Amino acid sequence: METKDTKDMKDMTDKEKLETVLRLLYPRERKYYKREDNPTMQEVTFEVTDNGELRYIISCLLRTCILALDSENDFASPRLSNCSKEMTIATVLDLVDSILPDAQLVSYDAIEKLLLTK
Repeated sequence: METKDTKDMKDMTDKEKLETVLRLLYPRERKYYKREDNPTMQEVTFEVTDNGELRYIISCLLRTCILALDSENDFASPRLSNCSKEMTIATVLDLVDSILPDAQLVSYDAIEKLLLTK
């Protein structure tokens, strides 16, 4: 995605490039839900120290799903006998999909294109 700011990259000073990078990084895109359609819908957030921690959390959730899919039987705990293995895994995978930093990754591509031009 080429913006007005990234069109003339060769003509930009270092300060202008830095200002463009800061605009790309902040503010991050947030999802807003229409409360009129569903008054009980809520947005839940959690804090991470950096992108490495977010990647680690996503990786752990995916590994949990892999382990659950590899197990021969349903969940072993008697307390979880009423849980559907497939629905539980699908719920975790849906969570993973929703916390993937899509907008961040797009901004990183734009920053890379801006700063690493030849």
